[in-house]
Amino acid sequence: MLASFVATCKLSGVNPVDYLAATLRAILNGHPRSRIEDLRPWPQTQPSSLAE
Repeated sequence: MLASFVATCKLSGVNPVDYLAATLRAILNGHPRSRIEDLRPWPQTQPSSLAE
């Protein structure tokens, strides 16, 4: 499962560690469940865009 996560991030051009940190931060900050698709790595243009 971890290998799949890392491979998906790499194929999307996203740093896996930064992506995971930003995603967890977004969830902890109340990211709405109805917009869970926003947390996938492929629509992002910047890996740190969720951290803001």
